[in-house]
Amino acid sequence: MLPFVPPVEVSRIVLLGMVAAAAVIAIAAEPPLSSFAAGFAAGAGLVFVIATVKNPRGGGGEPGSAP
Repeated sequence: MLPFVPPVEVSRIVLLGMVAAAAVIAIAAEPPLSSFAAGFAAGAGLVFVIATVKNPRGGGGEPGSAP
């Protein structure tokens, strides 16, 4: 059985992987796919940054509790 992993940490790792994969595709692919991948990488990167700014420590405290 897999150990419990907080959803925020999993989503940050997944977002980082999506940014990296889309950046590689944006560099290696032809223009139509390249443009889509570049936009996808920018969007996923923005969500990654927002998630990090909202919860910098990555800890899962009680909702409504002060840091």
